[in-house]
Amino acid sequence: MAVDGYLNFDTQIDTKGFNNGTKQITNGLAGMKSAFGKLGKVIGTTFAVTSIVNFGKQAISMASDLQEVQNVVDVSFGSMSSKMEEFADKSIEMYGISKLTAKQTGSTYMAMAKGMGLIDDMASDMALSLTGLSADMASFYNKSQDITANALNSVFTGETETLKQFGIEMTEANLEAFAQIQV
Repeated sequence: MAVDGYLNFDTQIDTKGFNNGTKQITNGLAGMKSAFGKLGKVIGTTFAVTSIVNFGKQAISMASDLQEVQNVVDVSFGSMSSKMEEFADKSIEMYGISKLTAKQTGSTYMAMAKGMGLIDDMASDMALSLTGLSADMASFYNKSQDITANALNSVFTGETETLKQFGIEMTEANLEAFAQIQV
């Protein structure tokens, strides 16, 4: 028996299964990419539609609020309602408050002034002055319009605590001293 000393190995590897597996993974990833792209479009469209619906709801609510406050303006200001309309038209430029806020605040002050028995002309001037002051105070003290308007309600109610946060001390002695200066 003769041996020549060489061994022969067949080193060929069958890669057909590996290649098929790699191809399936690549196709699966492409399918996932397509699915995620479609999902992203659906989510984007959903958010866009939701935003449009929310905007529509807010617009309807704002229109409703304006109509309701207009009724309050007409009742509280009566024949002086044109003064409130003129003030509200300039309120965003002059005081940085919306027409709605100007009308809500001014109407509250007007109703309170009329409740004190002030004549319409004087009451409307006072209501508009306090509305402007509340907006200026809100801006100066970096507070919300509601907070400053509520604090200025004390002009009518006699409650002084709410004005203290703005450094205004309304005591009887202070008011008497102020009245004497004005005389």
